[in-house]
Amino acid sequence: MLALVLPVAAAASIGVYLVSGLPDDEDARYARARDDIRALRSLLLFSPGAMPGTEAGLRELVDSGQIPFLPQDPWGRPYQYRNPGTEYAWELFSLGPDGVESKDDVIAWNLYGGR
Repeated sequence: MLALVLPVAAAASIGVYLVSGLPDDEDARYARARDDIRALRSLLLFSPGAMPGTEAGLRELVDSGQIPFLPQDPWGRPYQYRNPGTEYAWELFSLGPDGVESKDDVIAWNLYGGR
């Protein structure tokens, strides 16, 4: 009997850990935004020539053939890009779940801390 109880108890404790350890939808959205911003930042930094200005923006990555289309952030909005930026030389960010510049944004120079 004890031989049956231990494996069942172990399996139950592993199941609780796995379920509680999974990210919720909002955590997954933030993770995807960070990954997208890292990828876009790398493309911008390693592109030949100067960083595009605000007007050309991320569209320059599509026009130059580096990516086939501009991704939307996990909340269904375009990623934001400014060059020159308001706080840094250039800025790349997602407006986060609320869609306005605020503390929940995902920003290339502060991926985990927001504004």
